[in-house]
Amino acid sequence: MNLNGFYPIDYSKKDLPEIGIGVLGYGFMGQTHSNAFIKIPFTCAHPAAKPILIALAGRTSQKVEYTARRFGYQGYYLDWKLLAQDPRIDIFDNCTPDDQHFLPSMVAMENGKHVICEKPLTLKLDEAKQMVRKARETGVKTMCCYNYRFLPAVRLARQLIEQGVLGKIYHFRAKYLQQAGHDPNTPLEKVWYAHGTCSGTLLGIGCHILDMARFLVGEVTALSGLKKTFIPSRKNLNGEIFPVSTDEGTIALLEFNNGAIGTLESSGVCTGRKNQQGWEINGSKGSLVFDLEDLNHLQIYTTEGPISTIQGFSNVSVTDPIHPLQAVYLPSGHNQGWEYGHVNALHHFIDCVLNHKPVEPYGATFEDGYQVQILIEAINLSAKTGKRVEIKDFYD
Repeated sequence: MNLNGFYPIDYSKKDLPEIGIGVLGYGFMGQTHSNAFIKIPFTCAHPAAKPILIALAGRTSQKVEYTARRFGYQGYYLDWKLLAQDPRIDIFDNCTPDDQHFLPSMVAMENGKHVICEKPLTLKLDEAKQMVRKARETGVKTMCCYNYRFLPAVRLARQLIEQGVLGKIYHFRAKYLQQAGHDPNTPLEKVWYAHGTCSGTLLGIGCHILDMARFLVGEVTALSGLKKTFIPSRKNLNGEIFPVSTDEGTIALLEFNNGAIGTLESSGVCTGRKNQQGWEINGSKGSLVFDLEDLNHLQIYTTEGPISTIQGFSNVSVTDPIHPLQAVYLPSGHNQGWEYGHVNALHHFIDCVLNHKPVEPYGATFEDGYQVQILIEAINLSAKTGKRVEIKDFYD
């Protein structure tokens, strides 16, 4: 082969620092995070480091090896404890099902790893509290992966609120709606919130908009909640009937410490809604509207527009270089996809680890994950008792 005019690249020269990554879990989230780590060096304008995919861990040999090969990991483990102990790994990324977040994250922190854990932080409030305590004891960086904080439109919304563009905030209303269980004849195994970890829709998706409420509006001081299971039993694929005890629809009324009020709705039985998440914030000087199904736009209204006769909501395309969290190779007007929330979130965490920056306020720490768990427990208590619940009552 004639190689005249070909200039080989010397990859022994490191253009970026490197950081070792270990991911636990090869399913939807494990693959999403793996994809994000790969994209960081060529997506972020000033990447903090090149993530090196050291090892993937999982229980099923054939599946974990297949996924590890697809994403270019150096190898894999069938025992997550070995992943947590591997000295080459700087960041331990826990992408397991909800009921397996606690122990691997605890062991990884004990081994000095910086830890990313998928949401919700745990299924149990006491476990979340222990995870926060362990993070403080070990001094490692932690992040609960509330990825929607890292969409450009959401980050712009946060900036506008911080700049006072909305004035005094009055209302927050949010929804996260899916249709997974709308059909009573859908087999149990196909209804994610009622099978496996049996998280329910509040823990499974409602946690995202609870975190968004805290991220954009502030701390919740009191709330009232209502939970409903519409289909009390389902058949599995073998025709056996099993009870469904998890919530299929949840509504909560929120009171914030800044005087704002809010509503929150999560559901797994909204026919036609594949993955609809949205929120609206109303203030004394303006309003913001976001819809995940149109994630590159933020609707903005301000009373300070120059011509009163044409005032109205502006549908802003959050895709210009002046906007936050832009993909460096995408020109103005070229949309980012859903996965970029994870690209931006994981890069933020790597930057914080390497450059000794705080993960908060833009990233959700384990403390933030714990605060969301408190709100979930408060909604559960309110739904059970039929009474308004003060959040302060959950603190020692």
